[in-house]
Amino acid sequence: MIVIRGNYYDGKTSAQVPAECRVFDNGVVHVRGPDIAEPLLALPRFDLMASPRLANTARYLYFPHGQKFETKDNPAVDDLLKRFQKRPRLHIVHVLESRKRYILICLVAMSAVMWAVGRYGVPAAARVIAHNLPSSIVQQAGRQTLDILDRTVFKPSQLDESVRQRMASHFEPLVRSHSALRLQIHFRKGGRVGANAFALPNGAIVLTDEMIKLSQHDDELLAVLAHEAGHVARRHGVQRIIQDSLLAFAIMAVTGDVSGTSQVFLGLPVMLTELAYSRDFEREADRYALDYLQSHQIPPRRFADLMRRLQQEKRPHDPDTEARWSNYLSTHPDMEERLRRFEAL
Repeated sequence: MIVIRGNYYDGKTSAQVPAECRVFDNGVVHVRGPDIAEPLLALPRFDLMASPRLANTARYLYFPHGQKFETKDNPAVDDLLKRFQKRPRLHIVHVLESRKRYILICLVAMSAVMWAVGRYGVPAAARVIAHNLPSSIVQQAGRQTLDILDRTVFKPSQLDESVRQRMASHFEPLVRSHSALRLQIHFRKGGRVGANAFALPNGAIVLTDEMIKLSQHDDELLAVLAHEAGHVARRHGVQRIIQDSLLAFAIMAVTGDVSGTSQVFLGLPVMLTELAYSRDFEREADRYALDYLQSHQIPPRRFADLMRRLQQEKRPHDPDTEARWSNYLSTHPDMEERLRRFEAL
């Protein structure tokens, strides 16, 4: 006979009764309370289920009609289940958690899976979602983002009207050849953003006065816009937003912290303009720009010339430059390798 001590619940009330669960060798089950002659529960045969073992936490024995028995005597419950061959399916969990070697193996495996999901799974999912999002959503996100930036960051362009007309005329072939992307060129005074150019998911490309003043040839700016058009065509901005959102939700699922996920959506305007694109994204946009420049007989080094000039302007010890909210170089990693590719052609 196996005797297990604990508390009995009749399944009808929340009353807790100290009791003993006695299981005889022939499978008969009696639950007896203190100083009570008649059993609280009697089963003619072994007909109960047990919750899986989790370390040394209390476990429950479940009876056919809703009654249950709570106990901390895990060894007795294990002995009972072993004798009557009714171990729960999750018994393997206790076997794994009670052996350090298995714990280490599980940790390594889980870390590998999480790394693989973050490195390959999330980007792949983001790519599929981005290219299947309805155009209306992309357009609305871009319009709202530009509106927020106009109210909080940018100021109206201070360029002469003649300069803006000349720029728009020079950029017209690029815009016309990408009619499906709905490219629109917007001139703004960057302020703390400085010399910058970036594309929003809806095809809006913002070009700051500071970037225009830094250029020495209109084709330099055209090369930059071709690069940004590559980001729009490949939907890199949308992919990055979705990717960050998926990672945030994954972290929420693991940690249970829902407070951080709201920051993903509240910070969309900053995220869209300060995207530190992955090197894969940059290589794709570079190839896109190179193809356009070469097909239109524009020297590819025009892009590199402007970026070199921007590097010289960004002095490492200039406090004003360091304090800028964003700059074109900081959002485009591995710049030296990329510039050499443009200069080589």
